[in-house]
Amino acid sequence: MTRRRLSVSLLLLLTPLAGCGSAPPRQPAALEQAGKTDQAAHRAMRDGDLLRARELFRQSMLMQQALDNAPARAQAAINLASVSHRLGDDEAALAVLEPILTEDKPYPGELRAAAALRKGVILADAGKPADAAWQQAQQECHQSCAYRAGITNLGARLAAARGDHAAALALAQQGLAGSPGQDEQANGLRLSAAAETALGQQDKALAHYQGALEIDTALGLSRRIAADLHGMAEVLGKLGRAGDAAQYAQRATAVDEAVSSLSASAGKRAVP
Repeated sequence: MTRRRLSVSLLLLLTPLAGCGSAPPRQPAALEQAGKTDQAAHRAMRDGDLLRARELFRQSMLMQQALDNAPARAQAAINLASVSHRLGDDEAALAVLEPILTEDKPYPGELRAAAALRKGVILADAGKPADAAWQQAQQECHQSCAYRAGITNLGARLAAARGDHAAALALAQQGLAGSPGQDEQANGLRLSAAAETALGQQDKALAHYQGALEIDTALGLSRRIAADLHGMAEVLGKLGRAGDAAQYAQRATAVDEAVSSLSASAGKRAVP
């Protein structure tokens, strides 16, 4: 074989191999745009720009609906409800959740559980009956459900609201045992502490509030830091440690005032 024919043969052999290392084909434009919109919405929420996050989640929901992607549409709707709730528009938040909970569509049980949990939290925050939403969340949350700890913590909140502090403590402890994330761990600790305070178990309550405070400080959650400090001030007062109680109460008030000032100056930007 001549040198020229050998070079051509090698080129023909190598050409298919070059294609193997090429970049994979891009997603269709509509799918790519929907994904980018969802990512931008999460960035806006992390940055505290709730108005932008609300609009982007609304766009994401509509894009997924246009693609007939029911699970992705439901996830965007749940995120939209969360942002609307933080903006104080509970009516809009509940309205966007309702189709997930009532429509006969192929929504995974875990997404129905998440929607029911979000509805329950919104109702509980407003002081409205939330037991039906909590029960639906429990029914939809199966063995591998990622929202089990949050649902259990909501149950503890509802038990405490009706004055059943023993049940609240049991549920909060159950939530702690099954919580994989720091956010729900802190909630479980705070709920345990509140129940223990009502049950006269002040030393345990103080330790649980301290644990919640450490997590909330690490996560940078100002409103929860204030709640932890207020709880610790109450417990210290019950333990007869008036000086320490006053110190923690002053810290809690200072955090509250700072949050209020930041919220007023930031408009619709969120203070965690």
